[in-house]
Amino acid sequence: MDKLKSVVILGLVGLGMGVEANASTSVGTAYGECKTELKERFGDDTRIALKGSKKYGGSVTVKLSVVPEGAKRQTLFCKVTNDVSLLSDNTVLVLTTKDGEPLS
Repeated sequence: MDKLKSVVILGLVGLGMGVEANASTSVGTAYGECKTELKERFGDDTRIALKGSKKYGGSVTVKLSVVPEGAKRQTLFCKVTNDVSLLSDNTVLVLTTKDGEPLS
């Protein structure tokens, strides 16, 4: 009976870890999504470099150095959050300046 209990508990822990892994975004995925969005806004010749990242509560914030062609270097933050619910599976992406103002 103890062996069955331990197998069931181990299975539930593994299932819980799998659900958590699917609910959060990895840094690489967030960087790719942010890079795509920035290239659409500023053009394909824009240089983008990852400067840092933070994960907190299912969202990932990446710090980016962005140099559009013919413009000055700027630091931007891109926050990617997965809205995983029973009704939808949406990714929310927010671009802000280093002062916290939304990028227009």
